[in-house]
Amino acid sequence: MSSVIDSAAPSLPGAPEGEAGQIYAEQVRHLYRLSRIGYLATPINAGIMTFALWDAVHNAGLAGWFAAVIAITLGRYFLYRAYLAAPTSDLAARSWTHRFFSGATAMGCMWGILGAALFPHDSVPHQFLVIFVIGGMVMSAAVVLAPVTRVFHGFMLPALVPLIAILFMQSDTLHVLMGTLAAVFMGVVLAIAAHMKENVLASIRIKFENADLVARLQSANQQVQQSNQQLESKIGSQQRVQEALRQESQKFAALINASPLAIVVRDANGLVERWNPAAERMFGWTEAEVLGGRVPWYPLGKEEESERYRSRILRGEVFSDVEAVRLRKDGTPLNVSLSGAPIHDDKGDAVGVLVMIADITARKRFELRQELQTAVTRLLAESRTVEEALVKVIRTMCEKLGWACGARWVLGKHENVLRTAEVWGIDAPAVQEFAAESWGMRNRLEANPANETSVVRRVWRSAAPVWVSNIQDNPKSRRRAAARRAGLHTALGFPVVMHEDFYGVMEFFSPDVRPPDDELMEFARQLGSQIGQFIARKDAEQGLQFVATHDALTGLPNRTMFGDRLSQALAQAQRYRRRLALLFVDLDGFKVINDTLGHGAGDVFLREIAVRLRSGLREGDVIGRIGGDEFVVLIEEFGEIEQVAEVARKIVQTVAQPVMVQGHECRVTASVGISAYPQDGKDSQALLKCADSAMYRAKEQGKSRFQFYSSWSASSATFFDRAEDNRFGGDQS
Repeated sequence: MSSVIDSAAPSLPGAPEGEAGQIYAEQVRHLYRLSRIGYLATPINAGIMTFALWDAVHNAGLAGWFAAVIAITLGRYFLYRAYLAAPTSDLAARSWTHRFFSGATAMGCMWGILGAALFPHDSVPHQFLVIFVIGGMVMSAAVVLAPVTRVFHGFMLPALVPLIAILFMQSDTLHVLMGTLAAVFMGVVLAIAAHMKENVLASIRIKFENADLVARLQSANQQVQQSNQQLESKIGSQQRVQEALRQESQKFAALINASPLAIVVRDANGLVERWNPAAERMFGWTEAEVLGGRVPWYPLGKEEESERYRSRILRGEVFSDVEAVRLRKDGTPLNVSLSGAPIHDDKGDAVGVLVMIADITARKRFELRQELQTAVTRLLAESRTVEEALVKVIRTMCEKLGWACGARWVLGKHENVLRTAEVWGIDAPAVQEFAAESWGMRNRLEANPANETSVVRRVWRSAAPVWVSNIQDNPKSRRRAAARRAGLHTALGFPVVMHEDFYGVMEFFSPDVRPPDDELMEFARQLGSQIGQFIARKDAEQGLQFVATHDALTGLPNRTMFGDRLSQALAQAQRYRRRLALLFVDLDGFKVINDTLGHGAGDVFLREIAVRLRSGLREGDVIGRIGGDEFVVLIEEFGEIEQVAEVARKIVQTVAQPVMVQGHECRVTASVGISAYPQDGKDSQALLKCADSAMYRAKEQGKSRFQFYSSWSASSATFFDRAEDNRFGGDQS
C-alpha cells in the first residue's frame, strides 16, 4: 500500500525540501506528540496481560516478554525526549521517522509474540482477553500513528498477523471464525487509518495554505502602501506610479477573486467592502446583496461575535484557524475555519479587516462520525450484555447527531413479530411520552397494508436504511399523533444484520425536518452490521458459557458450575449464619437399563428423570448432574430439618415412578445421602464426602431410601429413624 506520506515528501533519497518538506516535518511532529500516551498505556496493558496470563502460559517466557516491552517502551520514551530536545529542522524529519519506525515495529513484534508464542491455547477466556487487548492496541495505534502510514503498518502488521495466523492454525470452527473476524478487523483498521491520515494531511495543508495566503495578502497590501508612498515622494513620476498602483490593485483583486477560500473585506465600521466569488458560492449571497451592509451569516444570538472579533483585529491581533458555525442564505448551518488580519493605511493605522473562510463542514462531519464510531466501538467492547450496550449506543447517537429519541426493535423469529426492546429519549416530557408509547410496541410482519409505510416494516422489507423526512405526513402511522405532540419529524431506521441473519431495526427521530443524508445512511448501514456482529458474538459467548457450565445430556449444571454455586452458598451461610443441606442422589438399577436397552435408551431415561427432579424442587434449590447416574441437590435457608427430609422423600418417590422408554416401562429407585452445614462440614469437599458416605449407607440399608450423615439432637434422631425406615418402590440393584 502506497503511503500518503511519500506523496507529501519528495521521492529523492535525501531529506524533504520546500513545502513538501514542511508538511512532512509537521506530520512527524504530530506523530511524536500523539505518541506520549502510549508510553504510559503500553506498560500498564503489558502488566495486566502478564498478571492475567501468569497461570495460563509459560511463566519464564511471559516474564521475558514483559521485560522486553518495558525496555522497548523506555527506549521509545528516551527517543521522544531526544526529539523534544533536538533543534527543529525539516531536514532531520526523515531521520526521526526512521527511529520512530524502528521502535513502533519492535513494539508491534512484542504484541505479535504475545498473540503467537504466548497464545493461551488451553483457555478460551484468556484467548478472548489476548485478542481484545491486541485489537485495542491496534485500534489505538490507528489514531496515534495515523500521521505516518509506514509507522502504523510497522506496528500493526507484526502485532495482528501472527495472532490471525495462530487463530487459523487452531482449525476448529470457533477459532476460524475468530481469525476471520480478526482479519476483517485488520482491514477495517487499515481503512480507518487511511481516512485519518487523509484528514491529518488535509488539516496540515490548509494550515500552510492559509498562512501562505495571509502572508501574500499582507505582502500585496504592503506593496500597495509602498506604491502610495512612492507616489507622494515622486511627484514628477506620478503617472508611472499610478499605473504601477493600478497593476498591483488588479493583482490584489485577481488574487482575491481566484482564491478557493471565501475572502471578505470590511471597513473599520464593519461594513462589507469586498465579497469574493468563493464567498458567493459558499454562503449563497451575491456581492451586490451584501456590499455596504453587515455580514448576514451569523446564527441567531451570535451577532455579538462580529463586533468582538472586529475590535480585536483592529487592535492588531491576527487570528488563524478559528472554528465556528455560520449560516448559508437558505439557513443551512456551515462549519467554517476563520483566519483574520487587519488592513492598514499608509500611516500604519488599521482601517479594515480581512477575513478568510474555509468550509470544513465535510471534515467536521467525518470527525464527528469517526468520534461516534470510536465511542460506539468502545461501548460495544466494554458492555457486558446486549441490552446494556445498545441503550448506551442509542443515547450516544442521539446526543452526538442531534436526534431526540431512539429505539431498538428485535425480531421474534418464531412469532414473526418485531417488538421494541430498548428506548431512549431526551429529558423532555413530550419526547418521554413518545418513548413510553414506543416501549413494548409489537409489529407483526405478515401482510398488513395498514403498516406498509411504517419505518420498521420498510427496513425489514428492504434490509436497508430508510429515511423519512417528516413522519407526521404519514396518516397511517400509529405514532403520528404522539410524534406531533413531541415535535418529532424526521425518522431514520436501519437494519441490524450479521451476514444473512436479520436481528432487528434501530430507529431514530429528530425534531427537525431533515433532507435525506446519504453519508449518514451509509454510516448507519455499517453501524447496523457492527451491532449485528456484536450481538452474534455475545450469543456465541453465551452459548460457550452454557456449554462450559451445563451437562450436555440433561441441561442441568455440571460438576464445575454446581461446585461454584455450592461455594457461593457456603460463603453466604457462613456470613449470615444460615443452614444449608446437600443431597447426593444415586439411581439404583440404572445399569440394567443401559445393558438391556442400550445407552440411547439410558440417555432418554436420564433426561426424563432430570426433568422430574427439577420440577419437584423449589425455585431457589439447585440440582446438578455430576456423574453417569449421580445427581446432587443444594437446599438453602430451610427452617426445620423436616423440610430437608420431605425433599429427600419426594425425590425417592419421584424416581420410583415408572418411565416409558422405547415402549418399555423402566423402573429404578434412588438412594439419597444427606449432609448439612455446619454440622457435617464447613467446606464443599467435606459436605460432598459426607453426603456420598450417607448415600452408601442408604444403599447398605436396602436402597430406595434417604439417610442423614449424622443425627443432630435426641428429638431429631427419633424423627430421622422414622424417616429412614420409609421405603418406596422395589429394590432394584
